[in-house]
Amino acid sequence: MNPDEIINDIRQSLVLPKEILSLHRNEITDDYNIKVRSGLVDDSSMLSCGCCISENLYTKLQALMGGSGIRCPNCQSVDVTMVGAVQPLRNISSLLQLYQRNPRESGNDFGQSIHSDKLTTDDSATTHKSLLIPENASLAATGIPSQYESSRSENFGRSPNKQYSLLSLFHAVATRLNNESLENSSSTDPMNQPPVGMALEGNDRELGSAEDLKVLDNASNTRTIPVSQDSATGSIKNDLQNLTVSVSTNEEKEYYFAKCFPVYRRRTQFNTHQKFLKTKSKLFVNMAISPDCTKFALVTEHSWEVYDIPKEISKQNPTLLFCGKSTGEYGPDFDNLRYPEDKQVLLSKGEKSQNGSWEHYYCKLSNDFLVISGTKRRLRIFDLNQGGQPVYSYLSSFPIRCIDIDPNSNLLACGITGKDRNTGSEQALIAFHSITRNKVTSEPEFLSPFTITLPYRDPINTIQFSNDGLYLSCSTALESRFLVISLRKVNEPRLVMKSLRSIDTSMESEGITDTKLFPGNPNLMCVTSMAFNSPPIVINTKIQNMEGLQSVAQPTMLMRLDELGSKIHKCEISPRNDSIAFLERNGSVYIIFAPTMMDNEKRRIVLVDMVANAYRAKESAALRFSPDGHKLFVLDRKGILYVEDFSYGLPQGHEVTKCKQIN
Repeated sequence: MNPDEIINDIRQSLVLPKEILSLHRNEITDDYNIKVRSGLVDDSSMLSCGCCISENLYTKLQALMGGSGIRCPNCQSVDVTMVGAVQPLRNISSLLQLYQRNPRESGNDFGQSIHSDKLTTDDSATTHKSLLIPENASLAATGIPSQYESSRSENFGRSPNKQYSLLSLFHAVATRLNNESLENSSSTDPMNQPPVGMALEGNDRELGSAEDLKVLDNASNTRTIPVSQDSATGSIKNDLQNLTVSVSTNEEKEYYFAKCFPVYRRRTQFNTHQKFLKTKSKLFVNMAISPDCTKFALVTEHSWEVYDIPKEISKQNPTLLFCGKSTGEYGPDFDNLRYPEDKQVLLSKGEKSQNGSWEHYYCKLSNDFLVISGTKRRLRIFDLNQGGQPVYSYLSSFPIRCIDIDPNSNLLACGITGKDRNTGSEQALIAFHSITRNKVTSEPEFLSPFTITLPYRDPINTIQFSNDGLYLSCSTALESRFLVISLRKVNEPRLVMKSLRSIDTSMESEGITDTKLFPGNPNLMCVTSMAFNSPPIVINTKIQNMEGLQSVAQPTMLMRLDELGSKIHKCEISPRNDSIAFLERNGSVYIIFAPTMMDNEKRRIVLVDMVANAYRAKESAALRFSPDGHKLFVLDRKGILYVEDFSYGLPQGHEVTKCKQIN
């Protein structure tokens, strides 16, 4: 392939949404219908949904939409924000401009530098298929049949030892930039500035406005373009080598995942506590895994522990980060515990002294906080960025039945059961605690909670935030209702969906045990139950099809999983939206793979592992898929972490084993 063809292939990777063709607003649904034109972009930037567009286009959308509710013109995700500049693509654009200004002098060296890195450039058709991956992933999330599987297998059907097209490298860098930016924020290199919208650790303000975008853009473009021919060639070669080193591993993992999932995986387990007296092991009352799969927490009646999950978990074991007791002590280990300097954080507002000891009951983990609730109506929050120091305590007026914190650490929800002072009748309530950051010290601040009342007297059994924090799903204990509440306007929560399951309500029945909305697609939800003849179901919530402010959606069932039985405690949705992990009462962990989540679609069900059983759903193991969907983490009440890695190697690898196929 000659250098001109290579230049054309590279130029195609810079064709992104650039200009607005039309923008219409639906007065009923308050949504925008956007049509854009793609073109060659020199200010490539990434949105929070993972798509890349022109930064100038984002600024125009922000101005037209009033700075809120911005819809991605590529995948149509709502409320997207600017993450930051995709510096590798911007560098490539600058180098292309340099080449176009003097093609005769730099053309040969440019071609030589590309071939010296041994990058395989296929024909244009194959290159364009890799560009379709994020679009097809969003189509699968909405339940529309797509060619995602075929394009994925074609794109990664080559030998894993070969290099891939430039476009696939650039796309992988863009999708990984959001995760890597937090790790690079401590660097002084202008290319490693924190993404837009995230608080700067060394700064007192947050970036988010159009002016801030310009500041970030100017800071990230302080690198000068070399003038001499030799230095230009060397810069191109170094950039391509860096891209290859950082991305080749991810491309290889994706290839392995396409070959193995969901049947083949590498199984690993880690015991955090050795058995006592060789026969009896320590049991924990609750456990949780952070959304980014970097930490997990174990809670007993009077103590708690937080461990890290290393990136190379096959080479390193999880280690204890910090721990503490219900009395308020915390530290790096149990031999070096101390009370916080300000002991007032251990007391609720207006409380003079803690009324006796209390026992832990539930725990939830976000990327920044550990939340524990328990007896005597108490709740406490620990800051994982301050060594596990307790930063907030709350004494509820009524017993706390369940809790959850959104992955962005902005909102905490507590399901409580209140009583009317006059009639004494019970009422289901949800208390919300807003969490903000001090603009000067960046320390967390907790606002006074506000409470909403559900239109039922049935006690709340479970609550669960969606992965973007825009919705809250919950279920009730006696009548087995399940609801979805919209939190798009945090101060004005709105019931947007309601339904119920007619299931057994005997003493052995726990009713609905889990309700999970699909990541990025609130139209799909999975509901699990622990009752006679009530297997898990996948429903269409129809939330996005509602018209009017007062309407409440009535869901329809898409799939009923009779193969899994009626004793399911928990479920977890893959971020790829094509598979669900289930935990049975006896400790069996299943994965169902169904690309479009439809009844008539052929699906595969496998038994992945067996973990510690649990009599009640409260004590059952925690499940979490890794952000890329390659691994499934399971943490049971014995403190054992199981890692099911579907991207470790090919099916014939000596450490890769086969799951038991159920269907």
